[in-house]
Parts: sequence; C-alpha cells; structure tokens
Amino acid sequence: MKKLLKPASIVFYILTALVFFLLGLFFAGAIGAGKNQGLAGGAIVLGYGVLFGGLAFLSSFIIAYHVVHKWIVRLNWILLLFLGIGYGVTHYRYLQRNQEQMPSEKERIERSSTEPISMLAPAKINTRKNLLPKKKSLKGLDGVEIGLGFFKPNFYEYPHCYFYGNINWEKGVAEHLPQDSIALQQDPSGGFVLKSAPPYLWPEYHHTPHGEFYFKVIAEGHDFVKVVVNQKTGQITYLDKNKGKLLHWPEFLLQLNAITLLAEHPQSLRLKPLAHSGLLSEAYERLIPLAVQGDWLQVAVRNDKQQTSTQGWVRWRDHEKLLIAYHFSD
Repeated sequence: MKKLLKPASIVFYILTALVFFLLGLFFAGAIGAGKNQGLAGGAIVLGYGVLFGGLAFLSSFIIAYHVVHKWIVRLNWILLLFLGIGYGVTHYRYLQRNQEQMPSEKERIERSSTEPISMLAPAKINTRKNLLPKKKSLKGLDGVEIGLGFFKPNFYEYPHCYFYGNINWEKGVAEHLPQDSIALQQDPSGGFVLKSAPPYLWPEYHHTPHGEFYFKVIAEGHDFVKVVVNQKTGQITYLDKNKGKLLHWPEFLLQLNAITLLAEHPQSLRLKPLAHSGLLSEAYERLIPLAVQGDWLQVAVRNDKQQTSTQGWVRWRDHEKLLIAYHFSD
C-alpha cells in the first residue's frame, strides 16, 4: 500500500489523467462527437475527455501497484512528454486560427476608409421627392426571384455583422471563419455610424443612422441564412441567423407602412381574397397592410385625409412574381 502513496506514483496518477483527458478531447473531435449539437456540443466533447481521463486515472492505481518503482518513474517522463506534445498541438491550433482571422480583420480596417457604393453616397437635399418613402419591388421591376423574405441584422446587440462564404450547412457558426463584415458604432445620441463595410455592399435597403439593413433571403438553414449582399450584381453571402431577425414575406409585409399596386401588373381592390370577387371602386391615397392570406393581402384603404374609408384585398404575388411595390419608411 505504501507503494501507491509514493511521490512518483501520485505524479503518475495525475499525469495519466491529464494525458488521457486530452486524448479524449482529440478523439471526440476526430469522430465529430459534438457536431450539429448546438450549445450541447462543447459539453459532449468535454464528456469524452472526462470519461477517458477518469478511466485512465482508475487504471493508473492498478498499474502503479503491479509495476516496479523505476518503471513508474520512466512512465512519468513518457507521460510528461505526451502531455507537452498535446499542449503544443492545442496551442498551435489556437495560434493558427488567430492568424487566419487576422488578415480579414486587417482588410476590414484598411477598408474602413473606403466608401461602400450604396451607403456613403453624398447626402441628398430634402426635396419633396426625396422625402417620399423608398420603394422597391422584387419581381415585375427587376426580374429577380422573390426569395423567402428579408434578414435584418441586430446591430444593437451585435456591432459586427459577419459575412461567411462556402459554408457547410451541417456545421455551426463557430466552425466557420468570417470573410468580411459590416461594423457599426453607436454615437452618444443612440444613433449609428458606419465604421467599416466592404465596397461591394448594396443591400435591398439600409438606413445607417437607425442601424437598419435589409438583405433578401434566398435560403434558410439552422444557423445560417443565404442572402443577396449586392442587389445590383446578385452577389451572395451567408449571415449568422441568430444575430438578427428573419422576416418571411407575410411578417415583412405586415410591418410596412404602405404598399403600392404596380402599373405593369394592373389589378383592382377586391371585396374578398378571390380572383372572381367583387371590386372596390373607392378612391384611395394609401394602402396599409393588415393581414396576409396565401397570395392575398388585406389592406386598409386610406383617403387623402389619411382616414380608413374601407378595407379590401389585393393579390401581392403570383408564384415567384411580386405584384406590388413595398415601401420602407425613412
């Protein structure tokens, strides 16, 4: 029994547990034990380390009891070597990951003085025309597919909106490295100022002082959304789905202040959401979205006094074609 309590034996127990703990972590990483497990992934990988280390720790008592003392000393040196190698590999991976991220950070700093083509244009004079809401439609005006809706990054909680490329939909955000980003900073008044952004950035809509950026969503996964980052060229990127709000078309339409019927897709207000329903001949100044039912949108009909005179229905889409123009408030 005294043999088990010798200093060399105690060191042997500790080194064995540490080495096999690291071995368990490496094994879990090799088999992808925490893959697609969200927040539980780290706990699963840690569990492998504890399991390997615990079993090795118990086994070390048996080994120390049956092996002569001089071999315990030699095993300590061998285990210490393996522990150093394990630490070195882990530290090297950490430094390598940081080095891979540093160039992109440097590029973002260098680009901070570059004016993004859509966001840093000279301020416009507040004429009546410029004070009108900004109007956009997806298809029927520009011929682009309608998509799933829009993604709005949350710059209040996350000052950086990172762009990812060539993602693996099966892996989480932590397993990918960003390629670019938008960075905003809040000023003392609570508004936002642009710190940096890539020169190709041209979202569907933006209002930097309010921290509002809308990107058209093409595809949605568990952790990422595929968006159009430049509406002029159709360039795409991937954003962290959890760092913003995904607005599918019904939800997006209902947050709008007004919609407009397109001249190239003429239609009349109807009493019901049916193509053969009766028509509304009431004159109107604005149409305010109230409810979405399939391809139909119920609207409040406002007169020139901004009073609701009646309610009606319009068809907002026809398969992948948008039949209305939507408005963002300034």
